[in-house]
Amino acid sequence: MILKSTFMQPEKDYLGAKEATELLGIKIQTLYAYVSRGMVRSFSGKGTRAKLYSREDVQRIRLRTMAQAGQVAVAASAMNLGPPIVPTSITEITPQGPSYRGQLATDLALKGATFEQVAELLWTGLWHETDLLWKASPITPRDKALLRSIPAEDARHQLIEILSLVAMQLAIGRGPLKDRLRSGRPFDAARGVVHGLIGCFGFLGEGGRYEEAKGGRSVSHSLLVAMSKPVSQEDRRLLDAILVLLADHELSPGTFAARIAASAGASVNSCIAAAIAASSGTEIAQRYEWLDEFQKSAKSSPALISKARRTLSSGQQLPGFNHPLYPAGDPRATVLMDLVRQRSSRPSPVKHALALVDHLRMEYGMQPRHELAVVLACKSMGLPDGAPSALFVLARTAGWVAHILEQRLSNTMLRPRAKYSSKI
Repeated sequence: MILKSTFMQPEKDYLGAKEATELLGIKIQTLYAYVSRGMVRSFSGKGTRAKLYSREDVQRIRLRTMAQAGQVAVAASAMNLGPPIVPTSITEITPQGPSYRGQLATDLALKGATFEQVAELLWTGLWHETDLLWKASPITPRDKALLRSIPAEDARHQLIEILSLVAMQLAIGRGPLKDRLRSGRPFDAARGVVHGLIGCFGFLGEGGRYEEAKGGRSVSHSLLVAMSKPVSQEDRRLLDAILVLLADHELSPGTFAARIAASAGASVNSCIAAAIAASSGTEIAQRYEWLDEFQKSAKSSPALISKARRTLSSGQQLPGFNHPLYPAGDPRATVLMDLVRQRSSRPSPVKHALALVDHLRMEYGMQPRHELAVVLACKSMGLPDGAPSALFVLARTAGWVAHILEQRLSNTMLRPRAKYSSKI
């Protein structure tokens, strides 16, 4: 007797027109309308009229259609880029990119805003025209000894999880939980976490160990020092642009996790640790690692383009392209790509990847996402492996803190209901 495997083949990321229309129960003209309105991403190769359509987008529309049946389905559809479910005055997603308290992140990055300025804007709603230098938050000798005992090799391969550990460890050094919750000093805790996370970038540097951030330095300056890189104005500007553009993006999984923890009365450190853990997997932080490995795997522009074509022809997505919230292109990627192109020098891998971006845009109409732009920006500065995903976490800390504070003011516990099904 032959036993069939219980494991199913992974679904393709793209569907043909016939599959998409049958799944949605619509005519081909309706599918075209969804594409024109940016509701479904599609691409087609040169010399053919056949198009492929994003399975993720088709499934999302299918779920929203089912939501008309009742409140349970409405709630289910809202949990995956559906209708808004949490009111916020922090960040609005616009066609021009995220807007922080009414100011476009792209505008802030282009005018040279620093991470500290944008963090304070997200937290307080106030804009500081002058550069801010946060007071250093020293860690206890016990914490320093613990962090410096982590083997460098382990830290490099598990840095995001270590960042979560550091966020919690720094809380222990600030005293009992009940005292910290009573003290009402969340900004001090937030700045302390940022400085603690900066020190972890030392694991990526030549020393391979935790490097405590010093006072009198900006966040971008401290990051370059921690990673053993020369400090230049050009690199500081690009680093700040990365941090500013990634500071917040509404209800991403990490942000939602932070708000859930905050709604349950957790400390700032615990909320940030929960957010980091929720962001550590294959769909968020590990995308940066995949993209880095992908562009390393080819030694020339033609080889990289050929590999991308093979991936697409197999029906799989390229993770660094086509953001569902920005059908016309991710504005954050546009800003970073332009800054990378303006740099005085670009390493060969960056040139190959830029050629890939130009080719996929022309041949398939595909637009780069912020993850790819961040990887290229880091490569252009010569930053070590692991820096892109760690920078994402550090940047997003600013937004997480703002959402933690806003959630506390709502005095509401986030506790969605589950619909039991024996068929799952």
